[in-house]
Amino acid sequence: MQKGSGFKQGTLGFLFIILAIVNLTANAEVQTINELELSTIANLDKAALNNDQWQTVLPVLGDEDHYFIATQAGKIYQIHNNQVSSSAFFDLKLALKNPNIVALTAITLDPNFHYRDRDGYHTFYTAHTEASKPSTAKLAPINAEVNSLYDTVLVRWKVDNFRTKPLVRQQYEVMRIAIMEVDEPIKQLSFNPYIEPWHDDFGLLFIALARNETLKNEALYAGSILRIKPEKYGLQKYTVPTNNPFSKTADIQNEIIFIAGQKTEHFDWIKQSAYRLLVQFNQPDSSLLIEAKIGEDWREAIPQEKIKKHLPILDTKHKTLLYQGRDLKKLWGKVLHLQEKENDWQLQALTINSTDDAGNTPKISHKLINYNTNKQSKFSLHQKHNGELLLLEHSQQRLYSIKKPTAVVNNVGKKQDLPSSSNSQSILLILFCFVFILTGTYWYVRSTNTKKQGFFQQQWANFEIDMETKSISLYKRHNKSPEKNLTISSLICSEILLNDEVISTISADTTQAFSNELESLVLAAFGSEHRIKMINDKHRKIQLCLTDDQKQHYMICLYYRVGNIRHTKLKYQQVIDKAIDWQWLLAQHINPTLTTKRKIKVKPIPEKVVSPSENKSVSVKAIEREVFEDNSTEATQDIDLSINSLIDSTHEAPSTTKSSIDATEENTLVADLDKLVMMKKQGYLSETEFNAAKAKVLKHLAND
Repeated sequence: MQKGSGFKQGTLGFLFIILAIVNLTANAEVQTINELELSTIANLDKAALNNDQWQTVLPVLGDEDHYFIATQAGKIYQIHNNQVSSSAFFDLKLALKNPNIVALTAITLDPNFHYRDRDGYHTFYTAHTEASKPSTAKLAPINAEVNSLYDTVLVRWKVDNFRTKPLVRQQYEVMRIAIMEVDEPIKQLSFNPYIEPWHDDFGLLFIALARNETLKNEALYAGSILRIKPEKYGLQKYTVPTNNPFSKTADIQNEIIFIAGQKTEHFDWIKQSAYRLLVQFNQPDSSLLIEAKIGEDWREAIPQEKIKKHLPILDTKHKTLLYQGRDLKKLWGKVLHLQEKENDWQLQALTINSTDDAGNTPKISHKLINYNTNKQSKFSLHQKHNGELLLLEHSQQRLYSIKKPTAVVNNVGKKQDLPSSSNSQSILLILFCFVFILTGTYWYVRSTNTKKQGFFQQQWANFEIDMETKSISLYKRHNKSPEKNLTISSLICSEILLNDEVISTISADTTQAFSNELESLVLAAFGSEHRIKMINDKHRKIQLCLTDDQKQHYMICLYYRVGNIRHTKLKYQQVIDKAIDWQWLLAQHINPTLTTKRKIKVKPIPEKVVSPSENKSVSVKAIEREVFEDNSTEATQDIDLSINSLIDSTHEAPSTTKSSIDATEENTLVADLDKLVMMKKQGYLSETEFNAAKAKVLKHLAND
């Protein structure tokens, strides 16, 4: 205790010194702490736009110094080694031989762009608006008959020799959607940059479509987001993933995965989850940031708990990006948008997990420096594939990267001529920086450990079942004695959560019983998660949420792993077995009529010739559930778990002579009784059934 008290006193004294130094240097630091410097990547004056406007920047995968930059008219230029090409290597109107194309509205590169041996090598996609073609197959309203004036068209292209003399050829038109107005096109094309090539959802194209006020009750025209596999399959130009959520809904197109019911400006991925999106909605008086989940339909209303942030009212709408880079640490995990104040451009940083939704949330403004402020500027915000930021200046035609301000070194010679007091101040400033970094590291490690300990302290760590008292005991982390006992009859619901996603629910509801089919789905979910590599500090968590008749919830964290470090005792397969066995047991108690007979998954055992003495008894071990690796092939066999079938199968064997009990038969008897005791402890046998089975075994022995 004295050591801990002394450490705390020393820490407080150390912090007091730090605060004093900060107070002395605050006036010098306050001017630069919220500044971000622009570093020029390329001067775009060489490209002759001829009344055209830059639209977007595409960093080329696999080459940090190579960019594609597209205009609104559909021309694409190259930027390589900080130089922009004087002429466009791609012209959408010329490539399609259609001068009536209105505008290029979206463009993206295939995630396999730089993989030579994969489909998608040197492939990109464009979306444009053109006059309607009535005879061409297209997506259209399901519940309404309309005469569309325009089509928004998705086209797949391939470029050859793009480093020297690029040659673009059209592969095929992927999709065409009927739209009513020219300002209702495809607004965004994106692939999820955080999904690895070995994942099942890799290479799926997300398409954001604008909202139509007249057809807002139609799912396709309610600000929806679509998801497809943009590869040919037979005669089909694209395929629809089987796990798209609305595949079985008659009045919603299979391609749709999310219906906003609002005017969608932009969407981004939340890095921790491949199935959650951060969507920006534009409203007349403000913009909203919404955390959306694939499969949600918000045509009636937006759930208030989904609103993460109200953005300030701006004269010009700018898209909001979620910073996922590493260079600018003070922007980690924040949403960013540009704001102009008297020709001074600022990058506003907001935290999305704030609870204040009134618009007065404290925000951090970062002033952009090192650009020509004498001329009127117009910026747009973009991102590289690694999450770092790009700024495209449209008026002065510059492409910038954003970095931390560099130290001012042009006054070093003057500082050497100053008195010794100036040198002392410099040493003091260096010492302060060193101490500040050391203190920040210490508090970061301490806060990380505190958060981790708080997570385990808030949730239960394990549970055990007592079939004699029909109760369940809950344990805290590192405790050998239970802190909470619940009767099984008091529980009304049980949920299995994988990475905070509910994958199994048991309750008295007729639709929430348990069955062999549901068990297979749960095992499939666990298997899919197990195939994902634990890299980049990926989190994997398995929880069990119990609810009693008083509506009180008990969250049990059975498995938690970060990267290669597992913070719980039980291994992955052990937790899966325990959770599924519990679901079967609870389902038999609270929903026995709808709970089906369980099938035990075993591996087929090859037949072999055995002697009559060896064939005399068959171990009950054959009915036990066998543990499988996630990558193994499973075979399902129906096994009868009734008491009579167990005893009969145990002692069913051809017998030609009657002899006394030898050592082998005694071992068989002991093994049979042990298995009956084990089945009773696991909840498969009641007290009455156990006594009947034991009596039958002993009676069979007496008859022999």
